[in-house]
Amino acid sequence: MTMYMITHKAVNFVPNGRTPIFVGGGENSQNYITDKTGINISDKNKYYSELTALYWIWKNDKRSKYISIEHYRRFFMSPDIIIPKVISKKRVDSLVIDNKKVIVPKKQKWAVTIGKHYKTNHSTKDYNNVFKIIEEIYPKYLNDFDHVMNGYDMYMFNMTAMPKELFDSYCEWLFTILFKLESMTDLSGRSAYQQRAYGFMSERLFNVWLIHNISESDIVELPVYYLTDSKVKTILKSLKARVNNKPYVPVKTLEGVQQ
Repeated sequence: MTMYMITHKAVNFVPNGRTPIFVGGGENSQNYITDKTGINISDKNKYYSELTALYWIWKNDKRSKYISIEHYRRFFMSPDIIIPKVISKKRVDSLVIDNKKVIVPKKQKWAVTIGKHYKTNHSTKDYNNVFKIIEEIYPKYLNDFDHVMNGYDMYMFNMTAMPKELFDSYCEWLFTILFKLESMTDLSGRSAYQQRAYGFMSERLFNVWLIHNISESDIVELPVYYLTDSKVKTILKSLKARVNNKPYVPVKTLEGVQQ
């Protein structure tokens, strides 16, 4: 199991067993693995966000049999410890390797449907184009797409742990869709935030792929450990995330929204 921790800057906290991978083209002062080497799409990071790391892992990691994806501010949390704590590599190995599970973060509930939120806060055109792409290339996934977009919860943050072979299949599917979407999309008129279009869309698409390919009994949801600038804030935010069942109420983001 290689546990990748995606970051765009040097960090002071790298949990035991994690392998940092650096994205975004900034100063890699810690000499982490970088998404600029080998077969890569590093120059598209401002559009694809952490997906440039996923692409690098897919194309260049030929040794790992199992992988996990976390972020420098978000890690999987041990579910049965009172005080929030980053889950150990040994525990992840047990879940994924020994028990054949796919790990995902605890679902986030929403006050509106996933599709409505995307069209309101991001781009209706992108949403419609992705539907058309799936209809054309992966029609068997259309019902799953509708199920996710008409639902009120989803797995977020592009975090997971699974066999590398399964991860490779997911990436083949995901990037086929996103590269097709990219060929149909002009991001030049959008704000820097809205230019991260393919990263935003990928969070939704992960859910589509997951429910199509993985049975519910093989999925393990773990709470997310949120690392902040203070230990107290980290504990409080992580505790809140673990027990919070209230739906997230999105605020419409007008800047850069493309209809």
